[in-house]
Amino acid sequence: MNYYGIVVVYFRTEARFRGLFVAAHSAANLRGQKSAASPVKSIVLSADHPGLTFNLTLVRTEPTYSQPVQQWMFISDFAVRDYSGTYTVKLIPCTAALNVEYTVPPVCNPREPVTFDLDIRFQQVSDPVAVEFSLNTQMFLLSKKALWLSDGSMGFGQESDVAFSEGDTIYGRVMVDPVQNLGGSFYCNIEKVYLCTGADGYVPKYNPAKSEFGCLADSPSLLYRFKMIDKAQPETQAKSFGDVSFKALLAVDDPSALSLVKQPGSDGFRLDSTPLFQVAVGREWFIHTIYTVRSKDNAKRGISKRSVEYHSITSGDLVPAEARGRYRRSNREVPALAEEIGPENKRGTNIMHIALDRSRRRSASGDELFADGLSPRELSGRGAEEDAVTVAGAVVGLLLTVLVVIVLALMVRSRRTPVKKALSVSSSLQPVIVRSSLDDGDSSEV
Repeated sequence: MNYYGIVVVYFRTEARFRGLFVAAHSAANLRGQKSAASPVKSIVLSADHPGLTFNLTLVRTEPTYSQPVQQWMFISDFAVRDYSGTYTVKLIPCTAALNVEYTVPPVCNPREPVTFDLDIRFQQVSDPVAVEFSLNTQMFLLSKKALWLSDGSMGFGQESDVAFSEGDTIYGRVMVDPVQNLGGSFYCNIEKVYLCTGADGYVPKYNPAKSEFGCLADSPSLLYRFKMIDKAQPETQAKSFGDVSFKALLAVDDPSALSLVKQPGSDGFRLDSTPLFQVAVGREWFIHTIYTVRSKDNAKRGISKRSVEYHSITSGDLVPAEARGRYRRSNREVPALAEEIGPENKRGTNIMHIALDRSRRRSASGDELFADGLSPRELSGRGAEEDAVTVAGAVVGLLLTVLVVIVLALMVRSRRTPVKKALSVSSSLQPVIVRSSLDDGDSSEV
């Protein structure tokens, strides 16, 4: 079962010896150890998820030492999207003498751990966006550019279910259902692309009826949120995560994607996967797109309508995202973006999970770029601010250089200017000739 993103696993054991399994024992008597050794404890490990830790608990046990059936439970300490893998359980058997009756706590002698494996296949997936919001479109995340540029007539098969390694380019594509788009009767244009990751294993969903808006609006359930692409307002895009650039680009702005742009029922974008690896293992990223689907009669391919989202710099932008989210929701339950999504406005939306392959990471650092406790926020326009700071720094550096050059020139000039020498009397009483720069070379005898 799954509870708020963490995994909870129940299993039963039957002791085939006189005694029972214990979660922990204060006095060890294991082979090769002294009787006063450190306490022993039953544990759960997973080689497929080495960073995942668990809390193992004995739920109940039959009140006997004669092969009791016991129920156990272990809970993950934090959430990941895919829990599939092999889990190794190490339980401490504790044997009891034949003449000893069952008591609480049990009186028994701990032995070497008994190890067994549990195979688990479980993934958390975002609920599919309802057809009324996706407008009968399909979204794909591809790793091969050639496939991204193809007409899609042969489908994408398993190529659309890939994991991206650090440094890979993620090619996103939205296309009208081929059956609906017979004869190329519809145009699809991507307007915005958002990127977000949930806090505590949260999986973003789009369901306005339940006040779930995916990556489109601030929420306490989101740890990080970026607007990577805005076709109508590119100046509001987030250029990077920290100092790592997204390199996000729409197909219409990519000269090499002309063949995709010419396909009326499809549109696409691309971005670099490297920034997604700046967070700790266990964080899962989701991509959320907004697009228009219009019939050939009233669609105009190219420059889109002005964005319905407007931005201004106010003191509210400096408030933590949790406070901003509460303020906005209290004044307006549905974000403006969500109000524009639906068949009546020919505007659709879709969400996809981005699978990452961390086994081939180029960076050995396992730290998050920001602290775990950082509030979720939209970092739109951050790249522009960094560029402004860079330009200001360059101007200050240039002024300092000019100032240093002027000071050096004055020092050199002062050294080259002759100084009038003081008169002195020679010990030999010979005449001393004094030349003054003001006498035009004339000399006087003293």
